[in-house]
Amino acid sequence: MDIVDSRNTSNRDYIQKEILGYLEYMNNKNSDLLLTPITMTLGDEWQIVLSKPYKGYEIINTFQTFLRKDDILVYSGFGIGTISTGIYKDTRLMDGECFIKAREALNIAKNKNRFYNKHISSKKNNVYFNADDLSFNQVFPNKTAYLGEVAITTIDNQKQILTFNKIINSMIENNEILKHKVTEKQWETIQLYDKLGSYNNMVKHGESISKADISQKINGSNYFVIKNNNLNIESLLRLYCKIKEGI
Repeated sequence: MDIVDSRNTSNRDYIQKEILGYLEYMNNKNSDLLLTPITMTLGDEWQIVLSKPYKGYEIINTFQTFLRKDDILVYSGFGIGTISTGIYKDTRLMDGECFIKAREALNIAKNKNRFYNKHISSKKNNVYFNADDLSFNQVFPNKTAYLGEVAITTIDNQKQILTFNKIINSMIENNEILKHKVTEKQWETIQLYDKLGSYNNMVKHGESISKADISQKINGSNYFVIKNNNLNIESLLRLYCKIKEGI
């Protein structure tokens, strides 16, 4: 993960201290997910190694939520693969396929020229998933003839094969676009809803807030669509991991 346009951030020292404090908090809170502590690498960039890689997009969402209060955006690239070195507390001492894939993904996310970026279409999306491509033909070899029907030929006569990676990244891109459209008022309502858990509790908490107003902001933000997408993306990532383990 890397801060967008960090060199032009006016309160850079404050932001860096905030991030360092949050990294410590995340290290303590997510010890069951982390293979090793989160490490700051290059300036305003940090590296996360998960023992449960299917939680990658959830962790990205968590950081996005934390940094939104300071209007900070991040590029996020996450990959799945093997580790070829030992496990160290400083991730900079580690290497392997997962690091290469994640670095490639980060570079793709940071390429803002969408005309030449073959992987990301929207300027609102700063997240990309990268791993060995896994097609449905590989997973269901006995259904090759049937699955061939879902492949399409583009206008430049290139056949697009349906893969887990393309579906995951398509869902991520659509989700990031929806998240980008959430207004500050809607965001405040979402944060309160996540904290209190129900419309009734929110009404009790705020004297001038009504269920109709809450519902309008929650539904207007596509909150439940985004939440459902998060679950579906994690399910696909989990399935990807299980299939790769069995291949």
